[in-house]
Amino acid sequence: MKARGRREAPRSLADDLRVRDDAELVALLQARADLAVPVPPDVGSLAVRATTRASVQRALDQLDAPALQVVETLAVLPEPVTPTAVSRAWGADAREHLASLRRLALVWGTPRALRLVRVAREVLGEHPAGLGPPLADLLERRSPARLSALAEHLGLGEIGDPVRAAAEVARTFSDPDALEALLRTGPPGVREVLDRLLWGSPVGEHPGLDDGGPVGWLLRHGLLAVPEPGRVVLPREVALTLRGGRTHRHPASTSPPVLGEPVRPGVAEHAAAGSASDAVRLTTELLGVAERTTLTVRRAGGLGVRELRRVAVALDVDEAVAALVVELANAAGLLDADGEESPSWVPTHAVDDWAEQTVPARWAALATAWLGSDVVASLVGTRDRSGGVRAALTDDVRRPSSTALRRDLLAELAGVGPDRAATREELIARLDHRSPRRAGPGRDDLVARLLQEAAWLGLTGQGVLSAPGQALLSGDTAAAVDSLGELLPEPVDHLLLQADLTAVAPGPLTPELAAAVEQAADVESRGTATVYRFGADSVRRALDAGTTADELLATLEEASPNGVPQPLSYLVRDVARRHGLVRVGRASSFLRAEDPAALEELLVDRRLATLGLRRLAPTVLAADAEGPVVLDTLRRIGLAPAAEGSDGTLLLTGRTAKRAPARRRRSATPAAPRTPSTDELAEAVGRWRVAESGPRPGSIDLPYLEPRVSLEVLRDAVTSGRSVWVGYVDETGRTTRRLLEPITLSGGRLTAVEAGRPGTRTYSVHRVTGVALVPEVED
Repeated sequence: MKARGRREAPRSLADDLRVRDDAELVALLQARADLAVPVPPDVGSLAVRATTRASVQRALDQLDAPALQVVETLAVLPEPVTPTAVSRAWGADAREHLASLRRLALVWGTPRALRLVRVAREVLGEHPAGLGPPLADLLERRSPARLSALAEHLGLGEIGDPVRAAAEVARTFSDPDALEALLRTGPPGVREVLDRLLWGSPVGEHPGLDDGGPVGWLLRHGLLAVPEPGRVVLPREVALTLRGGRTHRHPASTSPPVLGEPVRPGVAEHAAAGSASDAVRLTTELLGVAERTTLTVRRAGGLGVRELRRVAVALDVDEAVAALVVELANAAGLLDADGEESPSWVPTHAVDDWAEQTVPARWAALATAWLGSDVVASLVGTRDRSGGVRAALTDDVRRPSSTALRRDLLAELAGVGPDRAATREELIARLDHRSPRRAGPGRDDLVARLLQEAAWLGLTGQGVLSAPGQALLSGDTAAAVDSLGELLPEPVDHLLLQADLTAVAPGPLTPELAAAVEQAADVESRGTATVYRFGADSVRRALDAGTTADELLATLEEASPNGVPQPLSYLVRDVARRHGLVRVGRASSFLRAEDPAALEELLVDRRLATLGLRRLAPTVLAADAEGPVVLDTLRRIGLAPAAEGSDGTLLLTGRTAKRAPARRRRSATPAAPRTPSTDELAEAVGRWRVAESGPRPGSIDLPYLEPRVSLEVLRDAVTSGRSVWVGYVDETGRTTRRLLEPITLSGGRLTAVEAGRPGTRTYSVHRVTGVALVPEVED
């Protein structure tokens, strides 16, 4: 359905919206999402909502620099204004931007008579485009006598009417020749004073307002005014004339160029791929640390400084990187508090599925979580305004504005291209052009931090947006996974086992082999090839996880082209033979061994005096210390004890992996309400059209009717097949007018088809306030 045509010029924004077609109104609701939640009941309500200060401020914040400059130009020109006048004052063709502003309902009117919504001037502030107040506003503070004297002093003659006098003075100052002639009569320094106020702030400090220098001369001749004691301001008309009629010195019609260093093809991509692989590896190692050890939740929430330091040592990274890994795992739903009485940070149930995926797929999950996060991990460890240290996994490191900034930043990198690396200053300049109202020191600091995080994650490499990052930014996760898969080397399924108890992985291992090796060996060095070292502690770790000696040796035999070296086989067999000889249980705790001599050695070992060991039976000792303490103490003296359950079976850690019961996302800001779909918006616009074409005074009125009367009219409509106008109270309590085609009426419920909405709907008769039959059209 199209809008009704109008010949006369619209008198308001509401009139302008009414003559727009349905597609334009739907586009407006989509471009300014706050107007569509909830959907307005009619066009008038849409116009009111579109001119609220909060909504206009959001719309202006979304504008790029050219569009914002055009808005500022509109704010200083007299209305109504033509596109030609706007282009002339701005210094560039403004027609495209004016059309965009009209689509956003910031500008309304006819093509030759445009108007800016009034609230936009208030949002822009007192000095749009760096221009001061209009001369009329400044001169009205002068007495009629002083204003008349000013006009006479300027050679305008005696003018008794203050309003006409102000207009004549403004007209004089708007004439370049007249203003130039006047300035030639001034004392030295007049032009320097005006130049200082011309393109920056129009307000200047001047405590000595009565001096006879250039400022005093400018004040006497009306070229400066006094808005408040100690300040002078340059009137708008004077500034525009001195600027040559231009509102801006340089129209921001093009985005700032990038002159950064060129990047060799392929270098950036491989650098990004290496970072992406490291991010997945460190996240995997973090989850292993969280499963094997206890990362306690602070009383105030989050992860404490000591716990973060432990993570950094375990991952062999600095604390800044450790904080990023922790926050990223939490954002991706892989790490959360377990909800126990003494809570700790543990892997979630999502880890099991994530760990089975390929490295590119795991990276895509992490990168997607980062893109949608509002956490700035590099803020961990910094101090807030009160001097407190910001902890990881707390709301102290949340910055809601960073979510949109991440995508804007990557979009700018995408616009630069793959062959040149933009500097941080160049990116900030381009972001200023993209959204100038969001610029500022806080935003610039976030840019630096987010660039570091994006590079660490592999979204960028050498300052260039990577191909996987480009795909992920466009929403194509599958393409991002495929792109990263092409950059990473193929996983290998073999190891080079050596007699010195080391193993060399010539490339990234397959997930199954990597899990087995990392459980039984420690990483000694990383690089093109990864070197692992087997030891008694690492082998015991694999046995504790449920792997038998035969299973471990079989896995290594299958992965090694040269078989398992004898020293490594001896090590595994020896640790397995001693594994579980001594078992620790809970009695406060107890120790049990098949060989009484083994327990006798423990009783006389002075290093175990703190455990409070005592014999209960030839093969059983009791201990005053808790089971975990006994286990750690025995392992420190070189034994390989195993935990035992109440039924006498070994407790293997692989069977009781710690997992958070459910993912509970932290949120410092409420979730945004769902935006209606295009079909829902089109349906709403259709209802507006029906309401706009409804009964008007003098045609069909809908007075309040008693329910029994309304029932009678509705029965007649069902019987005769006539359409009806119905006044209906909706769920919000608002009475709306609807055009219905009744089908059935039963039990106080009317089934009908509503104009502008698909399908049949049911209406409660007790909500009906009035009914009128639609007049039949005579042939």
